[in-house]
Amino acid sequence: MFRMFTQFHNFMEIEYLPIVSPLDCNKDDPAEFAQRTSNAMATCLNVVQTFHSYGDVMLLVRASQSKQEKPSRFTVEMARVKSLFHTSSGEAVDFLDKFLSMNPDSSGRVKFHNFMRGMKLRACSLSEEVFGFIDVEKIGSITFKQFLYGSSYVMNLPVFLQACQVAFTECDTEQDNQISEQELGDAVRLAVPDIDEDEIHELFTLFDTDGDGSISKPNFVSCLKKNPLLIALFSPCCTRSGH
Repeated sequence: MFRMFTQFHNFMEIEYLPIVSPLDCNKDDPAEFAQRTSNAMATCLNVVQTFHSYGDVMLLVRASQSKQEKPSRFTVEMARVKSLFHTSSGEAVDFLDKFLSMNPDSSGRVKFHNFMRGMKLRACSLSEEVFGFIDVEKIGSITFKQFLYGSSYVMNLPVFLQACQVAFTECDTEQDNQISEQELGDAVRLAVPDIDEDEIHELFTLFDTDGDGSISKPNFVSCLKKNPLLIALFSPCCTRSGH
C-alpha cells in the first residue's frame, strides 16, 4: 500500500457488482436471497463460491481464544453444515470446544489417543470403531471438520433421540427416573467389559452435568446431544430392548 502511494503513476480498476434484488416469490426467504447474492459476487469476481457464514466467524474467534496456531483451520463453511445437518452455530461451537479439549496438533488434527482421552473412552474395539467412523482418510488422525460432520450426522439421525430415551430407560434399572454411578457402569460394561471404576467415574461426571450425584433424563439426553458419538456405549442396551 505504501509503495502504491509513493509511485508517480498508479492504475486502479473498479468493478461494480450487479444489483441483486429479492424476487417477489422469495421476499420471505432471506437465505435464498443471500445465496443468489453470493453467487452473483463469486461470478463477477471469478472466484469459487464458498458457504462460509457468521458461524465460521464464531468458530474462528473460539479457536483464536484457545491460542491455536492457525485458527482458520477450524472454519468449516457453516452454511453448508447447517444445510446438510441442521446444526446450529452454537452447537458447532460446542463441538469445537470438545475437539479443542482433545489437544489438536499444530496442523489442527487430533490423534486416536487424544480422541479417547477427550471422549472419556479407553482403547478398545468400540473406541476404534467410533474413531474409524470419523477418520474417513484412515490416517490415524482427524480434523475438526470430520469430527463436526460425524457428530452432526449421528445427532440428526431420525432414531437418535429415541435411542437416547431407550438408553436411559435401560440404564435406570431401579426405575426411579435417575441413573446412579453403579447403574451407568453396569450398562457401559455391556459395551466395554474391561472398563475400570475410575473410567466409569469419569463418564459419570461427564453425564452428571449438575453435579448432584445422579443422572436425570434431561442431563443424560443433553450430554448425548453434546457428545452424540457416545451413544455407541449404549448400543447393547438398545439392542437388548429390541430397538
